[in-house]
This record gives sequence, structure tokens and C-alpha cells, in this order.
Amino acid sequence: MERVKSGINGLDALVNGGFPRGHSILLCGAPGTGKTIFGLQFLYKGAKNFNENGLYVSIEENPSKLKDYSKEFGWKDIDKLEKDGKIQFLRVPPDKRKFDIVDSVRQKVQEINAKRLVVDSLSAVYLAFEDITQFVYHFINLIEELGITCIFITDSPHGSSELTKDGVSEFVCDGVIQLQLNDASKIVNRTIAVKKMRGTSIVPGLNSLKFTESGLEVEEYKAFY
Repeated sequence: MERVKSGINGLDALVNGGFPRGHSILLCGAPGTGKTIFGLQFLYKGAKNFNENGLYVSIEENPSKLKDYSKEFGWKDIDKLEKDGKIQFLRVPPDKRKFDIVDSVRQKVQEINAKRLVVDSLSAVYLAFEDITQFVYHFINLIEELGITCIFITDSPHGSSELTKDGVSEFVCDGVIQLQLNDASKIVNRTIAVKKMRGTSIVPGLNSLKFTESGLEVEEYKAFY
């Protein structure tokens, strides 16, 4: 099985060397857990280190802000990568019909020959639709038909053990990665856990997710009190 390197130090070891190519991966967590940076790093490292073009579909954030976030981690050549067509940003309104969104994404994917895709976020898209369950199911499946490795970002419900607000995307996607923010005894600790990854072995359980000057890194989890 062909693997796609995540570009996040320490993560590939948890999924047997990388994400299976063409898989859809759900990235869930509360605000502040690092989901957007995770998605940006997946695309940036893919273009920079692995010669794989990427598309960031933004529902909430202005692309200029996303590029500013990237530069905070030293990814200052992101403007050049965008100019060269290695990374592209597509902003779509949340109330756009799902088929129109997919058509816009498909057109841009073909235009730049994208191998990686990030959709940020499912939570923002489905708020515009009444039938959340059906929308999410069909939307993810339509995007999957593009045949590229995709990360779907979504918010987890506050104060709940549920992974997602829609209750269906974690079953539709091939893989699920959960980011958490733990705050105890005046120490803030972010963790990452691979909950599932179809077609490959995984290392279960919590690992530490660190923000460094050059991006996110995964380390062995150490309990704190």
C-alpha cells in the first residue's frame, strides 16, 4: 500500500509509515487544539518536501490569515509555493450547495494536479443545511471520488465525549485523528490520538502534540498533574 507522509514529525510512526494514499482522514478537536496548523503543515510539507501539490479549502478563515499563520512557523516561502501552483487556497461560502462546492474543488484539484486536500471545516459547512447527517455523508463521499488524500477538519462538541457534532463523519472517513487540549494544575497539554485508520495498523493511545518554531511535532505522552 502506497503511503503519504504527513509532514508532522513523529506522526507517521503511529500509522505504519504514513497515511494510505487516497484515504479520507477526519481531524477532530475543540478550538485551539491545532487543527488548522495541522492541515496547513500537511499541505506545506507535502509541497516542499514531497513534491505533492495541495489545495486548502477554507470555509471560515480568510486565506491571507492562513498564510500569516504559516509564516509564524518559518514557512515564509508559502507565497512562492502558491505562485508556483504548488499550494492553492480556495475560499467557499458555507451556504453554497454541496454539489457546487464539490464542483469548485474538483475544478481546482484538476487545475493544479493536487495530490493533497484539506477541507476546513465540515462544521462550518453543515451549519447551513437542515439535514446534517445526509449532507455530511454525501459531501465526504463526493470529495472522496476525487481520489486524493484528504483531511476533513471538524469541531468536537464542547464538554462531550463525542468526536463530532454530526455523529456520522467519523464513520464515513477512512481514518480519524483526535486532538485534545488538556488544562490541569496550570499546565496546558495538547494530545493527539489516532482513533482508526482503515487498511493499516496503528499505534493507539495518547501522544503529546507540541507546537515548535517549525511546526507541530508528536512525542511520547507523559502524564501531568
